[in-house]
Amino acid sequence: MNGRALVFDAERRQALVAIRSLGRRGIDVTAASGLRLNAGGASKYVDRRVRYPRPQDDPAAFVDRIEREVRTHDYDVLLPIADPTVAPVVEARHRLEPYAAIPFPEADTLRIGTDKKRTIEAAREAGVPHPKTLAPAELDVEEVADEIGYPVVVKPRQGAGRLGVSVCHTPGELEAAYANTPDHHHPLLLQEFVPNGGERGVYTLYNWSSELKAVTVQQRIRTDPPGGGTSTLRETVDDPGLISVTDDLLSGLGWQGVAMAEFRIDSRDGEPKLIEINPRLWGSLALSVGAGVDFPALLYELATTGDCETVLDYRSGVQARRLLGDIAHVIARKDRKAALREFLRPADGPRHHDVLSADDPGATAAYFAAEIGKFAQRRLFS
Repeated sequence: MNGRALVFDAERRQALVAIRSLGRRGIDVTAASGLRLNAGGASKYVDRRVRYPRPQDDPAAFVDRIEREVRTHDYDVLLPIADPTVAPVVEARHRLEPYAAIPFPEADTLRIGTDKKRTIEAAREAGVPHPKTLAPAELDVEEVADEIGYPVVVKPRQGAGRLGVSVCHTPGELEAAYANTPDHHHPLLLQEFVPNGGERGVYTLYNWSSELKAVTVQQRIRTDPPGGGTSTLRETVDDPGLISVTDDLLSGLGWQGVAMAEFRIDSRDGEPKLIEINPRLWGSLALSVGAGVDFPALLYELATTGDCETVLDYRSGVQARRLLGDIAHVIARKDRKAALREFLRPADGPRHHDVLSADDPGATAAYFAAEIGKFAQRRLFS
């Protein structure tokens, strides 16, 4: 391969995985970020660095900056990584795609993934199991009791992660959570709490004809915080049934590019229920690559040639660890001795790291320095 890619959100670990993947294949990489100091910019696989206005603060200025960049420098592919950059880049496709390929679905399709209400509606139409869900304009606790029951999960319709998410066990807790959730997390979704019998994600790539070209399935082992959050240790597993369910949903939507479908296995009946679709590269990308499916390279190939190699077989039993997050998991556990024993236990199969790499020490050091600084700040103000 040759050519040049602009990789956004260079401070994120999946961006660093993408930068390394493309760089190792001879593709020139520009690392772009809203932060002056970022791990991707410190990678040896980067030969140009760009800083843009944070799209959360000024999306118009962000798009203007990217348009100037692609007008004045030659790029083959634009690769936004996180929700705040994916959406505005896709929305501005008419301004940017004359200069570089954008390997994402059209904006209307993308919104099915970014808006959890539309995700659940698509799952309902496709017959995919999902939690009972309400998207009310105003809170009606009696409707919640009748339609969902308690506990009930309050979450933003837009966004990823646990920010703005609450689990409420009583009408009083629900009213307080609804009233106290900051305005920028509204509108809100109310959802049945699914007792956790395990969490699995199906990670996919579709070509322009909406054919499944690549896939892995991962299962969470540990998270930070321990009760549920971002995975710190996860493993690839075989689950052809879940792949089939996901493919029926996404191919039926006419999906293009990458998407991750997140399922929680209901401990009451063992049924996987769709929680959300993330229409972008995922935080645990290093595990997919370690299991033999190089999604960034395949996505680049799709964008530049019109199709890509089919990679539907992957290695199961492979693990990947987010090291600092896994240490935080140990610290947060009440049974720290047991947690430490689990942390130190060798893996039965191959184990990779999300960021740690002797091959790219500058980026590794920059990422760890930023993460340690954020952890220290949280401890200081918590």
